[in-house]
Amino acid sequence: MNEDTSTETGFHNQSPPLILIVDDLPQNLAVLGNILRDEGYQLAIANNGKQAISIAISRTPDLILLDIAMPEMDGLTACSLLKNNNITAGIPVIFLTARIEPEDILNGFKVGAVDYITKPFKAGELLARVSTHIELKKARDLIVKQKNELSQALSTKDKLFSIVSHDLKSPFSGLLLMSNLMVENYETFSKAELLESLVLVRDTADQVHLLMQNLLNWARLQNQTLSFNPASLPLVDEITKTIEVLKLNSSKKSIDIIVNIPHNTKVIADTDLIRIIIHNLIGNAIKFSYSGGRIYVSAESTDNHIVTKIIDYGVGIPAKKIGEIFVNGISRTTPGTANEMGSGLGLVLCKEMVEKMGGTIGVTSESGKGSTFWFTLPSA
Repeated sequence: MNEDTSTETGFHNQSPPLILIVDDLPQNLAVLGNILRDEGYQLAIANNGKQAISIAISRTPDLILLDIAMPEMDGLTACSLLKNNNITAGIPVIFLTARIEPEDILNGFKVGAVDYITKPFKAGELLARVSTHIELKKARDLIVKQKNELSQALSTKDKLFSIVSHDLKSPFSGLLLMSNLMVENYETFSKAELLESLVLVRDTADQVHLLMQNLLNWARLQNQTLSFNPASLPLVDEITKTIEVLKLNSSKKSIDIIVNIPHNTKVIADTDLIRIIIHNLIGNAIKFSYSGGRIYVSAESTDNHIVTKIIDYGVGIPAKKIGEIFVNGISRTTPGTANEMGSGLGLVLCKEMVEKMGGTIGVTSESGKGSTFWFTLPSA
């Protein structure tokens, strides 16, 4: 097996298409190679069907020129195997044949070939057919890419609409109802009643604000518009800042948050992303902890990564739901111990952000006894 990776002219500053030529006769390989090389194509060479399959899987050429009559494995068998492999199924195959009987040609099309070229080769015909099928493949690839992007966009839109219509409707309705009651009955409210109503309005607005932040960040992740600037960050500083932000939430339930992380522990992470992750995980721990409870935050180094754990002793997660909590598209809204609400989007967001930064995330939990959420990030 020989290979030629010429990258000469003719493709508008783009990498030249890679063509895999498969023939057991050296003279045929030489003729084909010279014709295609002069046009600037990259070439890979195989002498039989088995080699062709191996190269196609490892290098995924843009086009395969495949001889029908070869020892060990003929072209028809090789083509059939290529078309039944997910990696190589989309590669167009043009058969090289000295046989022009209709039955032979039909058999080639039946196993997935897109065209055939007869021997002896005519340079003009060969180049025209090669160019045509490479352009067709580019067009198909573009259609598939656009279809996937459209599908992703529609999925994101549906999720956004679902959250807006279900998870935002209830708290906004509550805000409108409470604010109307306060306006219409202002003079009849005692100071204590007014304060209680204002606290409820503030807490509801805080829930809506967090949900909107998660929603917008998740949408930006799906559209790949969320910036990502990794740097070496002191983990304990990021956690301390988040705990300060969440101090009101934890103090309302008299929850102590205990941090046991060495000050020299550093991770490679984006500042905004890690704060969103920590905010969601510690926020959830507060949400599902009982009043007077404790939350422990720790970190340890392992295999060039830092494992951060957030441990609570709250309501826990039923075993049948653990497999669903990081899965996009599954509704998992659960009220907290003080009836705090959410969308369940936060954990999906955490998973996508952790993975974007080269880490993993997981949970162990027991219903009624609490949960341990953990995530890894590369150590600095």
